[in-house]
Amino acid sequence: MRAGMTRTLGALTLLRVTIMNATPTFTPPKLRMLGATFLLALGAFTAKAQDCSNPTLLCPQAPETAFITVTQGLVFDCIDVTHLHVMRFRSNSNFENPGVARLLISQINCPGMAGPDSIAAVVVKAGGGDPCDPATIISVSPCVSGVADLALQTEILEHDTEYHLIIGTRHNPLDTLCAMVVELTGEGVVIDACCNTNLVPGASVQLEATGGDPVFGYVWSPAFYLDQPTSATPISTPEHTISYIVDGVIGDCQVSDAVTLTVGSPIEVPNSFTPNGDGINDLWTIGGIAAFDQVRVRIYDRWGQIVWRSIGYISAWDGRSNTGDLPTGTYYYSIELNDSQLNLPQEVGYVAIIR
Repeated sequence: MRAGMTRTLGALTLLRVTIMNATPTFTPPKLRMLGATFLLALGAFTAKAQDCSNPTLLCPQAPETAFITVTQGLVFDCIDVTHLHVMRFRSNSNFENPGVARLLISQINCPGMAGPDSIAAVVVKAGGGDPCDPATIISVSPCVSGVADLALQTEILEHDTEYHLIIGTRHNPLDTLCAMVVELTGEGVVIDACCNTNLVPGASVQLEATGGDPVFGYVWSPAFYLDQPTSATPISTPEHTISYIVDGVIGDCQVSDAVTLTVGSPIEVPNSFTPNGDGINDLWTIGGIAAFDQVRVRIYDRWGQIVWRSIGYISAWDGRSNTGDLPTGTYYYSIELNDSQLNLPQEVGYVAIIR
């Protein structure tokens, strides 16, 4: 493999490594993959058995293939097995809003002599350090079992704490391979970027990332219009609508989230419609306007007389006034969003009725 450029994430240096016609002797933590390029936290990685003493790493946003290969008996809760696969994950550092973890075990392929063999799974907290010691482990999720997809949801997790997923079976891997895919999601194991916002041109907003390890910090990209792209709370003054991705670290995993800043009008106003009763484009449908329940809409004729008005836009305008159908022609509108957090000026323009 060939080492390329490095970049710094707070106090954590990340190495970009590209696999070049070589097969690695170990499976590194998949922090971010782009083609054959991986981001790895610098450190010593050694090939280890997937057992209770050396669980494999499970990161959010990175589904992992699991193979049950270790011969080890365990009786705990609904688990009564002879072979195990153990995975570890860490909760985030969100002190104010802790959350749950959700795990999905899918694509289970564990064929037995008389049909698919059953597997069982549970998430535990290892009080004594050994995730397979029934005397010290505490379950933090329901124990589930079956031959098809299995879904688990934990209780509210303690922040910055390691947990283990135990997957077990009585299937002998020497007979046939027993494999599956494991996915980790949930508010308790990811970072959160706040918040999607609408801005008037020239306005600024403070972004915020939470949940990542504060020692390693965050990196926002692209860095355009940001005062401090490595801060947890940078200020953006965007010239146009832009989406940011923020990277952080939870345990041994790199995680990310995204936020979008919309500059200008958050609604899409069509300039014509055809209220002729054919069921196609009969209404003046304004995209995004449903988010503003105090919006005020007025329609004027060419002499400046109001022919239709509404507060809120629950029922879209159908080309009628109080006296009946309005004739084909050009009309003018004013739209006030009346949103205290979005100080946009009144929007004006024209709309044509075509019959």
